[in-house]
Amino acid sequence: MEAVVEQAGTDLSAVVLDLVSKVSRVTARIFGCWHVNLSRPFSRGNETYRTCVACGARRRFDLEHWEMVGSFYYPERNFGLLARMR
Repeated sequence: MEAVVEQAGTDLSAVVLDLVSKVSRVTARIFGCWHVNLSRPFSRGNETYRTCVACGARRRFDLEHWEMVGSFYYPERNFGLLARMR
């Protein structure tokens, strides 16, 4: 089996890892994520936020009071930039 995968030029572990990652994200979206593991605060333009490492949801962060505010949201994907790069 490994020889067939190697001959095809596909790394099986990368394929499995990608599949597990996608299933995890879909499961988190369906059943909800508890947002336990959050990144450090990031600033981009005039927005500061923290991101859930598990599902990618963001929550605004107030630098003045050093606390998160509002509810979690999912950022919009910018597919226009990807189309221009191709």
